[in-house]
Formats: sequence, C-alpha cells, structure tokens
Amino acid sequence: MPITPFHFGPGAALKALAPARFSFTVFVLSQLVIDLEPVLFFLASGEPLHPYLHTYAGASAVALASLWPGRRLCEWALRAWNSRLSEAQARWMSVPAAIEPRAALAGAFLGAWSHVFIDSFMHADVRPLAPFSRAGQMTGLVDIDLLHWICAAAGAAGLAALAFYRFVLQRNQSQASR
Repeated sequence: MPITPFHFGPGAALKALAPARFSFTVFVLSQLVIDLEPVLFFLASGEPLHPYLHTYAGASAVALASLWPGRRLCEWALRAWNSRLSEAQARWMSVPAAIEPRAALAGAFLGAWSHVFIDSFMHADVRPLAPFSRAGQMTGLVDIDLLHWICAAAGAAGLAALAFYRFVLQRNQSQASR
C-alpha cells in the first residue's frame, strides 16, 4: 500500500467482529513497524524496497516483537488517549487501556500477516514466502483501486459496527442505571 492507513481498514473490521479478542492498537503497531522497511530503503537508496519484513517470516518476527513491548506501548498510548478526553468525549471515545495477551497476539499476527498479504497485490518486489520460495507474488491479480476500496470499505464497515455497538452498549447501560 502506498500509505499504511489503508491497511487499518481490515483491522477495524476485525475489531468489530471480535472486540474483546483483538487489539486494534497492536495491529496498527505491527503495520507501522513493517512499513518502516520501505521508508528506510527509500531514504537510503531512493527505492521503496520490501525485501525482509514484507515476507511472512519477517512479518512473524515483527509480530513477536509487537507482543510484549508493543502491548505495553499500546496500553500506555490508550491511557494517554483516555486522559485527554473530556467527560463528554469519554462517553463515546474512551477505550479500555488494558490489552489482554491473547488480543495482543491476534492483533500482532493478523496485522503483520495481513500487511504482507495486501502488499503482495501492490508491489512487484514483495516475495511473501521468501526465503523459502520466490512464489506467492500476486501483483496484478486485483486492480489497485479496487484493493484500496476494499480496505476502505472494510474500515468504514468496522467503524460503523463499532459505533453501533458503542451506542447500543451505552443505551443499555443508561437504561440499567435507571
């Protein structure tokens, strides 16, 4: 993907499907770490290359690295987010700051592996099965604009579902407190 936020769309959909079993923040962290690779190659050579972290082996290493320190970093970021919200904002926008280990595991691996999978359609130099095989490249199988739309639609659907869940949950809590 030319910009990492397109990768976040499927993560929002996954969060809506399994809110307690999936960490969106750890998902995002693994995405960002993987996309440091082409940025650094671009700064060094002028080419946004994807040789190591854009493989399932490299992405697995990123996922493992995103687990413990990433989980702690994401919990800190969520606490910081919550602390900056007004009382009115907190009703809609606060999030639990604790990330369960299984949710972090799901977020890290689904984030890292989905990044490689999506970029396999985008970039000709992505070899997702390296170093074991040069196979797996899927450039040209899906139109890039369609790929962007799929990621954006997944994000919109996920955000809409999460907002709906939040609305229903908040309404149920206010009815229960009466």
